Amino acid sequence: MVSTSLQMLPPHWQEVGNYSRMPIDGTIMEIDPVQSSFPASRLYKAIQHVDSPAAAIKFTRLVREAVFVFNKNISDKAVLKHIVEDLYKGDNTIDVDSILNIADSDIGQNLLAEDFNLVSQLGVRGFPTIVIVNNDNQGTKIVGARSLETYIDALEKLDTSTTIEPNPLPKFSLYLNEQSSLFSKEIEVMYDIEEKNVPNFIEKDLDKSKYTISNILGENYYEAK
Repeated sequence: MVSTSLQMLPPHWQEVGNYSRMPIDGTIMEIDPVQSSFPASRLYKAIQHVDSPAAAIKFTRLVREAVFVFNKNISDKAVLKHIVEDLYKGDNTIDVDSILNIADSDIGQNLLAEDFNLVSQLGVRGFPTIVIVNNDNQGTKIVGARSLETYIDALEKLDTSTTIEPNPLPKFSLYLNEQSSLFSKEIEVMYDIEEKNVPNFIEKDLDKSKYTISNILGENYYEAK
């Protein structure tokens, strides 16, 4: 039997998905409720520990898609193992079982506890929160969704001798290969284009044989081949 609080989640998640245009199904919480995000969080820390922060962020993306888009129970060890295997598909330098074992061990728990302690020390209360600290241990905290200009202003205040210039945007072909999958909304925001212009924008830079398009909950979803 699903509790009343869990039954309330799918409509709320779907409302957020419709508002943000980042699709969320949410019915996983009715048919096979996620019991905890801790197993996925420990895996994140294990990947960060064994591989790199960049790989851990890619794992986070796969986990989010698994639960919100593809209705997978991310508290299920078999589901998480499949996600890690997908992350390292074709990479023989990483031992997936070793990462899984670390996540299930005291090491994984301690690594996660370190993050929780840091969150407490920094006084983080909202999501997202970005804390920026300079070499003189002076810092600033940015809470919530903010514009690029907000981050530039914060960085320049922490280092008045430097003018911050954003890097040029990457070619879409490189961006899609790096991300593996993108929803139309992400492309629109990244390249500051309208939804109706996304298909033509993509075709100018990337051959159709290099990606697939599917429609998920009313939104176009692009995957690199």
